[in-house]
Amino acid sequence: MNLSPKSQTTRLLERIDTVEKFRDIAELCEDFQAFVDEISEWGVDHIGGVDFYGVGFQLNEELDLPALDKYFGSFGCTPENPHPFSHRFN
Repeated sequence: MNLSPKSQTTRLLERIDTVEKFRDIAELCEDFQAFVDEISEWGVDHIGGVDFYGVGFQLNEELDLPALDKYFGSFGCTPENPHPFSHRFN
């Protein structure tokens, strides 16, 4: 049996879903960038062995950013409909 390794995106999402404090923040974020901004305030720059950033403080190019944004948007907050406590809320 040949098992392929999990993608970085899958590992990241699974870890967010299993750690309550990460999941709580995820539910308030409009997209992956908002999550990274929030969690960076705790000094966190990786989860589940997955770095948020690649070269030059650009988001990790190995992550599926559209899939991550869809995951965060699934909780109801989006860039067009931000959480009232978001910096994007007008």
